[in-house]
Amino acid sequence: MNDMPMPELVKDPEFTDLIQPRDTQYMEELEEDIFDHGCTDPVCVWNNIIIDGHLRYDLCKRWDIHFTLRRILFESRDEAVSFICRTQLNRTDLTGEYKKYLIGRMFRAEMNTAVGKFLKENPDKTANPDGQVSQKYVRKTDVATVIGNQYNFGFSTVTKYDIYARAVDDLKRKSPEIAQKILTGKLRVSHENIIELSRLPIEDINGLKRLLDSGSIDRIGYSQLRHELRWQRLPTGKPDSRRIKREKASAEAGIKQMPATDPDSELESLKFTIPSWSKTISRTMELTDFTSTSTKARREVKMQLLNLTRKITKLLSQLEEDDSK
Repeated sequence: MNDMPMPELVKDPEFTDLIQPRDTQYMEELEEDIFDHGCTDPVCVWNNIIIDGHLRYDLCKRWDIHFTLRRILFESRDEAVSFICRTQLNRTDLTGEYKKYLIGRMFRAEMNTAVGKFLKENPDKTANPDGQVSQKYVRKTDVATVIGNQYNFGFSTVTKYDIYARAVDDLKRKSPEIAQKILTGKLRVSHENIIELSRLPIEDINGLKRLLDSGSIDRIGYSQLRHELRWQRLPTGKPDSRRIKREKASAEAGIKQMPATDPDSELESLKFTIPSWSKTISRTMELTDFTSTSTKARREVKMQLLNLTRKITKLLSQLEEDDSK
């Protein structure tokens, strides 16, 4: 064993969240290997924060086994995030969801790094409130293409995974447990539905937790989720005994009583969704270098906008018609 004092290192929650948990067999084999042969791989650190080797560090501390440090210099947290993502993407046991998440997080980190470098070299320029600059200076497609070429994806897939990773991070702030179930494949949710899921209010997220704990679902679509929550969500704060009593009464009656339909529910949902559309459109107009975009991309967006405009016009007409009654 080792008589030299081992350094006390720090684990950063943002960094550890980028690491897919290992299974029990791997942990047992790693512990046996380190105990028998010592720690042959270094623990990588940045300013005493562990970047790679969290498990090795824990095992060496537990058994008082010597380990070596590899100190890596980064200029920012984004560079550290990108390094961790690249390291994790070398693993062969990643779930599909974790791989998408890591690609998205790496793209975001490298975009931030590119923007930071540009602003450092051009102090007369400033970033917008989202921390980005015009596509004339730092192009998303350039950064995404480099990453895509490394992992055999098109640049559009990389930017799609960025949206996915942002939705996962939004969900993490409301429920780390549910986000982790999705990333590890224990709860299956499509790309589109996880975006909708991340926008749910906290009371619906809490309702989903109850459904998951009951083991009644392992895959959800957004419409299915709304249906399940309407049937099973209970007001927060009520004692569990009251919930059990109500479930027992329902079982004895032999039927479930569906809650009364809220006629405003769809409009309320739309009301909270529209601002995100507006923000996305504004950001696109501000950051896109339209002169460098392809005719095909412009045409496809134009068709979608025209279709959206027709539906908005029809909805406005319906709302005005109902107001006049």
